[in-house]
Amino acid sequence: MTDLPVQLVLFYFLIAGFFVGWSMPRGKYLKALQLRLLKGLHNFFADEEEYIAHKVERIRKHTRRKK
Repeated sequence: MTDLPVQLVLFYFLIAGFFVGWSMPRGKYLKALQLRLLKGLHNFFADEEEYIAHKVERIRKHTRRKK
């Protein structure tokens, strides 16, 4: 009888997980979602790399003037 609350919680998580899994995109929609996510991630890191390169160049230019 003491395991009843734990079993009820696990049952509700099982049902909720089933519905979340059922509603997830599949096939071409999953590929489109992954492509959009990966493209956004790539653009973020590409922009970050360009920002860092620009910052390094500004620092080099500034240290060259001081000499």
